[in-house]
Amino acid sequence: QAIYEQKMKALLERLVAEKGLRLSGTLLGPVSVAILESKEGYLVVPAGSPIPGTEAVVRQVEEGSVTLALKEETLNLSLVQAGGGQ
Repeated sequence: QAIYEQKMKALLERLVAEKGLRLSGTLLGPVSVAILESKEGYLVVPAGSPIPGTEAVVRQVEEGSVTLALKEETLNLSLVQAGGGQ
């Protein structure tokens, strides 16, 4: 089972790499959303919804981070500030 779990996590990490997914922002509210940058452009994905074109789901959205899920595996993406200032 541990090998299976490693393969699933590898699949989720591979999907993020193949799609070029990066967290660009989060919007918290009654329905929180993740703003993801991908190779195809920006994606606005509500919590609980699948990332378009994949089986991965945005499981949780928090301030500055999101948790992606693919079956039982999860992966956390954090917001990276560019430029060092606000």
